[in-house]
Amino acid sequence: MSLLLFGFCVAAKAITVPAVFSSTTTIPVTAVVYNATGNDVALSLAFTPPTGTTLTVVKNTGLPFIVGKFSNLAQGQAISLTYNGASYKFVANYYGGSGNDLVLHWVGQTLAAWGYNGFGQLGNGNTTESNVPVAINQTGVLANKTVIAVAAGDGHSIVLCADGTLAAWGANGNGQLGNGNTISSNVPVAVTQTGVLAGKTVIAVAAGGQHSLALCSDGTLASWGSNTLGPPLGGGQLGNGSVSSSNVPISVIQSGVLANKTIVSVAAGDGHSIVLCADGTLVAWGSNYFGQLGDGDGFDEN
Repeated sequence: MSLLLFGFCVAAKAITVPAVFSSTTTIPVTAVVYNATGNDVALSLAFTPPTGTTLTVVKNTGLPFIVGKFSNLAQGQAISLTYNGASYKFVANYYGGSGNDLVLHWVGQTLAAWGYNGFGQLGNGNTTESNVPVAINQTGVLANKTVIAVAAGDGHSIVLCADGTLAAWGANGNGQLGNGNTISSNVPVAVTQTGVLAGKTVIAVAAGGQHSLALCSDGTLASWGSNTLGPPLGGGQLGNGSVSSSNVPISVIQSGVLANKTIVSVAAGDGHSIVLCADGTLVAWGSNYFGQLGDGDGFDEN
């Protein structure tokens, strides 16, 4: 059964929303903005899902995030769905799909990488390049984790796990792995989530040339890594008002043009960063040598 909700969906009283998946393309709820607060969701399978299946429970066609959470389904919660006597494990993510959809990710997916590996950016424990996919090391900090988002920079990679933890690997000369040092790693290491990320739920990541970004569910944004490309290219891609690099996450300044804005999506370039806000506005900062900030001039913004 499919509920097609147009306009704003505001729950007047608690209801149980049926979500019966009869195929991989089933989408039980579609809405411009969906309010899950106080409601339950009844999840069930009516087919055998192929390995690696992602199921969309709520499809948001607008920019804002889903409002609230279903009472019986938390962010990152493990779900076991059964069909014909077989059980299939998923985890819930309210920030999946296009970034604001409630999706169920298949548990146990493996990561693979290929290409240049001079800094260990393939994450397979060595620095030998490969022209075919190789398995990323998912022991250590990624043991028993379900990865729900990945991003790749110039020489490093970063992943977000369903439990909100972050891991990164590869080049770290400017602190882009965010683990408190500048030593490159050919296996995943934990990104520091004390300090500005303490108590936060990370919902999206981005990797630039030599810096990284993490968006949190409360709308705050953290960055780490290189903060300058050097003259004449400039810098300021961490957005903290300086050009000093950081090997741990720091807060992006959200006053000025970002005051009272809700960030819903992040991206990072070689030496600049850009975000999309819920009201449809775009904000960018960092190197502007080639006009990449799109503000009509060539001056950097940090």
